Amino acid sequence: MNQRKLFVSLLASTLLISSTAGIAMAASTTNKTSANSSNSSSTKKVTTTTNKTVHTLSNLSPVKVTSRSTVKLTDVNILSQDDGNVVTYTLTYKNNDSTPMMMLDYWSKVKTKGGTLFSPKLIAKDQEKKTVAPGSTVDLTYVMKVGREVKLSDLNFLIVKWDFSHANYERTLGKFNVPASYSITTPVGKTKTVRLSDSAVKVKVAGIKVFPGEDKNQYVKIGVNLNNISYKLLENPNIKWILRTPSGTNYPLTPDKDSTSVSIQAQANKALSLMASLPTSVKLQKSELLLVEEQGEEKTVLPVVALQLPEASKTNVEVAANQPNIISVEGQRLSTLLESAKVRVDDAAYDLNMQLVLKNEGKKAIKVPTYTFEVRTADGTVYPIETKALDALKLNPGDIKTIKLNTSLQGDGDTSKIKLYAMSPMNKSESTESTTPSNSFEFSYPVGVYAIPQAVSSGDGLTTESVVKNNKGTFGVSLGSLQRLPWLDSDIVAAKVTIRNAGTKTVQLPELEAMFTIDSAQVDGDKKLIYTQSGKLLGAGMTTEAYLLTKIPSELRMSRLEVSLIEKVSEEETNEWITLNTSGLIQPISYVGTGKTYTSGTADKETEMGVRRTIRYPGTSSDIVYTEFEMTNKSLRQSGLGKLVGYFKTSDSQYYRATAKQSERLPGPGQKSIVTFWAKVPKSGTFSDMRLIVGEGIADSKFVTGDGEATAYVNALAFEVPPMSINVLGTLTNIDLYPYTFTANSVRAYLAGSSSVQVEMNYSLSRNEEIEMGENEHKLILTLTDQAGKTFEKELTIGTDLKTGTNQTLSWSIEDSFFEKMRGGSYRLSVYDQFQGQRIRLAEQGYGYDMSKFPKEEPEDFR
Repeated sequence: MNQRKLFVSLLASTLLISSTAGIAMAASTTNKTSANSSNSSSTKKVTTTTNKTVHTLSNLSPVKVTSRSTVKLTDVNILSQDDGNVVTYTLTYKNNDSTPMMMLDYWSKVKTKGGTLFSPKLIAKDQEKKTVAPGSTVDLTYVMKVGREVKLSDLNFLIVKWDFSHANYERTLGKFNVPASYSITTPVGKTKTVRLSDSAVKVKVAGIKVFPGEDKNQYVKIGVNLNNISYKLLENPNIKWILRTPSGTNYPLTPDKDSTSVSIQAQANKALSLMASLPTSVKLQKSELLLVEEQGEEKTVLPVVALQLPEASKTNVEVAANQPNIISVEGQRLSTLLESAKVRVDDAAYDLNMQLVLKNEGKKAIKVPTYTFEVRTADGTVYPIETKALDALKLNPGDIKTIKLNTSLQGDGDTSKIKLYAMSPMNKSESTESTTPSNSFEFSYPVGVYAIPQAVSSGDGLTTESVVKNNKGTFGVSLGSLQRLPWLDSDIVAAKVTIRNAGTKTVQLPELEAMFTIDSAQVDGDKKLIYTQSGKLLGAGMTTEAYLLTKIPSELRMSRLEVSLIEKVSEEETNEWITLNTSGLIQPISYVGTGKTYTSGTADKETEMGVRRTIRYPGTSSDIVYTEFEMTNKSLRQSGLGKLVGYFKTSDSQYYRATAKQSERLPGPGQKSIVTFWAKVPKSGTFSDMRLIVGEGIADSKFVTGDGEATAYVNALAFEVPPMSINVLGTLTNIDLYPYTFTANSVRAYLAGSSSVQVEMNYSLSRNEEIEMGENEHKLILTLTDQAGKTFEKELTIGTDLKTGTNQTLSWSIEDSFFEKMRGGSYRLSVYDQFQGQRIRLAEQGYGYDMSKFPKEEPEDFR
């Protein structure tokens, strides 16, 4: 007895390797007959259903391995490869005895009905399963390679036991034969339970979608749901997915970035998205999804399950102009609408500015994927669009976000020949040791293809309204003007933006900031946003205006300029509210010719502006150019502009900062206010084509009033200011000292026979009281020139030395020894306007000396 046990042990040790590797030995004719006999009832049961496709092996009768314990064929799969088919099958041993079942005593062989023998091997993870405890089950999976022409129904799966009373010491306990009507493919909509890394997992296809690709390709997206029904974590099994077409061609599938890691807690689910790029000629009807698993150091590919795919739905991502496209994001509906487009044509190229509106129509917050955008032409040319608008963008239910998309294209601006593509975020399959180059590729597929709405052509890139929709309301935004203005040694870029409440309810503007981008470089430094009215509430249909300002080097040239309003969400977070692409266009400053006026403001707050006169005051090395700028209040209330800023510009584009004097008092209805501008200009300067650039002063993000000092200005106009020719009046009557008028009614210069001459004047000085004007810096100079050429001057301040009113008197004395011997004669009295020490002559008139106060001479006494 001891010798028999030793023999059995030695024989078992010798054959253990071939047993666990599944190397089959030839079965005896007797055993074959016995196996056929023991399984006859099972065969009859299966053959009765050969005409009807079955998807289960549960109808196959189990094979008894002891009087109480059994083994069943519970799964079988086949995978076609270039060099043959890989077959896997699973045997489930059930120990109903009271003692452990030794797996060393049992193994499996496979034969065709024609007698060909195959060599199955236990898969790596099952080679360590040595026993089956009482009352439990063990699954053993075998794998083998067969020819391409072999079918599963051709195979007999034999159950063999050691038996030293039989030839070759083995006895066939029974066999399993898969009926010809059996299909390994799980029907559409059904769930299949498989084992992955020794965990039970239910696998089900969620759906299949087809997206259009390029170069006669299509993208196929398959959704799969995995349900871990075991009681332990399923951690990254070595699985791969394959799309098998009805023709038998296999296409590897790549998980998207959220599906590359498969970690599923016990009793939990995981949704996967799998992608493949296929030629459009491939027919997908009746295709299958194959799940395979890599085993062992050899990375043996084992078929796990085949799932019939439902009818593929071609995703209709292409929409007509002004129609929304719904994208599914995290199971929520994201509505996208290409709302508007603007075109600016320049020679053989054009700028395209578009607005895409996003709205979360779902019931949960979503993080919008970082879609990329591009414009494609009819001939396949692709123009990418750069935007960071979707970076970290989250939308709560009902939230709306408008993003700006800008690009430059070659062509004539015909938008009917182009379309906007929204592409999924680029997915890349990372290469690993277990990944072959054939199933590693990058892909991005269209989630939206938009026809361009009828584009508005804008010759100047301005004034066209863009619409911003968000959870605060609907706003119409337009760029009314864009100016580049001189400022000391730099330039001011000033954009005037109109914001309209396009909704039906009162809304509040968000906290906005200004941003400028010149040729893709953001402008750092000082940026301002100034509203023309206080408060941020806008009723339905109401508008407000804002000015966006920054300063740039005066020598900087730019070809592209973007003006952005940035919404300040918090101290750390900002969002782009809207970007207005101007293509670098700077409007020429509006020009007002000589004698013309310009009216600004709204109907209830209009101001008419014009130049009254410009005077050139000659000097020794430089001249003073002086302009009286007239503003008339056209409204029904006291109103006017704030502090004005001015620059004189010569015909050769030289700028001279003007000093301005302005009344702090606003004019009443119909009244005028005068602002005087002056600057010193070299005598060599050209004055004939000079212009005065006038704008409204800005400081501390508001318009300057009173005696405040402006740090910038907006709303500039260029007024033609040729210096007027001064006609010297021949009498001292109605001399224009705006806003005063001066008349010398009578002038007497009394000779007294001494060095003193007394001059007396009776005059009238009137002032136009409807004129508001700042401090009068002019002086009135009276010059008395004797017939001998001797000159004497009197400087007078208007308003103090000269008082307003009629029949006013003025007297002064001239002291000079020149007059001691004079006994009569004549002189000329001239009136000069003196400004900043430089003067012009306004009028002159000749008079004779008055001798009425000359002392009478006593007659000589000849006595």
